[in-house]
Amino acid sequence: MIKPVRKTITTSLLLGALALAAPSCDIIEKEPIENLSPDSAFTTPQRIEKAVVGMYDDTQNAEFLGGRALIYSDIRGADTDPATYFGNIGLFNTLSSDGTVTNAWTGGYRAIYTTNLFLQALEANRAKVPTEVLAKQYEAEAKFLRALNHWYLVNLFAQPYTFTTNGSHLGIPIALKAFDASSAFTPEAQLARSSVAQVYAQIEQDLQFAAQNLPARTGVIFSDVARATKGAAEALLMRLYLYKGDNVKALEQAAKVDAMGYKLNPSPVTVFTDYTTWESIFSVAHNLNDNPNTNNALGQHYGRRRDISVDPYLSLFPANSTDLRVAALTKKEEGKTYTLKYTDNSQWVPVIRYAEVVLTKAEALAKQSLASATVNETAVALLNEIRTRANATAFQPSDFADNGELLEAVLLERRRELAFEGHGMFDLLRNKKDIPANGNNKLQAYGSNKTILPIPLVETQANPKLEQNPGY
Repeated sequence: MIKPVRKTITTSLLLGALALAAPSCDIIEKEPIENLSPDSAFTTPQRIEKAVVGMYDDTQNAEFLGGRALIYSDIRGADTDPATYFGNIGLFNTLSSDGTVTNAWTGGYRAIYTTNLFLQALEANRAKVPTEVLAKQYEAEAKFLRALNHWYLVNLFAQPYTFTTNGSHLGIPIALKAFDASSAFTPEAQLARSSVAQVYAQIEQDLQFAAQNLPARTGVIFSDVARATKGAAEALLMRLYLYKGDNVKALEQAAKVDAMGYKLNPSPVTVFTDYTTWESIFSVAHNLNDNPNTNNALGQHYGRRRDISVDPYLSLFPANSTDLRVAALTKKEEGKTYTLKYTDNSQWVPVIRYAEVVLTKAEALAKQSLASATVNETAVALLNEIRTRANATAFQPSDFADNGELLEAVLLERRRELAFEGHGMFDLLRNKKDIPANGNNKLQAYGSNKTILPIPLVETQANPKLEQNPGY
């Protein structure tokens, strides 16, 4: 587990470079290569394998994909109460000097730094890997993790892809190189912001390489979910195309995921207690001894300490609903409602699961059918797969006046099914919807400057190439 770093990207790269000579305290299970020289970490095939696992440890970053990256989308969505624990992030009055925002930015880029450092070391030591197939797998795992971190960063710190024609507005810096101590402050290391389209193109390139070179899932063991697989790469490509508004490609990717045997569990509860079922496609793995830390895990924020209550979520269901997503996955205590998806620090972070694939298919089909006078029955059937397993009433095509009504029902079902899994704000913005008023929060109109986070002040001060988001 990596500790929070309150530094700029450039300083983070320097810290990583200077840490190369430090000994690892966790050498038996994993070998974080930013703690060792590449020559040391890549001496044998066994140590290279441990360095691969070390990249996943850095993706477990306490300030980012250890759980908080998901939280920031959800507390800026519509289905939690304003969560003051995270400073002003959930209140839409964040300053560029906000320490929590800075930590999120740095946490994401620190994880990317580790993947780039691994890729550079792998290229220099490729002959030590037993086979080229295995070397490509390791490269694919690094590129998958790099893509994943870039994806969350661009969606937190930039407007959605469809905000401008072809995603031409400002995105984030694309980090593809790990600079050493001698070059961390050079002009080359001071990265400018690429457009959102350019960031998406890089993510797509990394995920396509991953999909071609990662192994297919074979069972229900730890590595089938906690490490990248072909299905994970194909599913994240599906999400990327959906966000771009390319429904044809989103459906093509969903079909590829379907062909790999993923399926829903009989109950929507199971995936939050059994982490390696065929519903889970990729998660950031935790346990009680290996989690971001006692303050940053999802189970701490939603469960043990209860920094986040979810009373607005109940408004998505009828009163006294027997829907399992309310009856079995929420609990009311002392006048507040809390989710039971995460109850302790051992809970895994669900990055993508098959329920999202089903709902993506339904959404893409409904959008493709908007001009049709006939309600898309396949989309209705997919919607019902999610509803009936949750003990909710199934829909009939005749329940919808048109495909526009069907689409709204699908988007509502996404909110019910994928709540508190990092989709909240993202789903609203990519569909050009306002963020509703909530508590003391005023409605945030689509396109408002405050719907995205500011580039941290410490970054723009250190790097003159970085342009701040409007309104900050």
